[in-house]
Amino acid sequence: MTGVLQGLKVIDSATFVAGPAAAVILADFGADVVKIEPVGAGDPQRVLGGLPNLPKADHNYAWTIASRSKRTLALDLKNETGQGILRQLARSADVFITNQSPASRSRLGISYEQLSQINPRLVYAALTGYGETGPEVERPGFDAHAHLGSLGTGRQPAARRR
Repeated sequence: MTGVLQGLKVIDSATFVAGPAAAVILADFGADVVKIEPVGAGDPQRVLGGLPNLPKADHNYAWTIASRSKRTLALDLKNETGQGILRQLARSADVFITNQSPASRSRLGISYEQLSQINPRLVYAALTGYGETGPEVERPGFDAHAHLGSLGTGRQPAARRR
């Protein structure tokens, strides 16, 4: 692949919308993006194509859009072998993208503190629903849940009602 970001190495360890979207834009501009997925079922977005109220199609377009131009690697980050492989990748990466909570990042060996010791020049992008500090820091949440919930009820999220 060619582009202005050719030679940039990115690890995409995020799920659903914001993280994978950021990584796919980097890939569109030529970055080499490796998508890390859990062993077994893979990224949860792989199954969204069959949700109600989405267009009937032979392909999961949400997954295709979020994962195009990426290579995929299944790793079990809950064990030392998977964490060791990720650390090896992080040694030569330029960017790491995640949307795990701070506690989950530490448990999985992918916190900023852990990865910056391996690669101090690594750009670390962490996206969360409620920020990095405060009483709700460990709560999961992102706009896609609100939007998908509204698809099933026919109602719009409160922030979008007028």
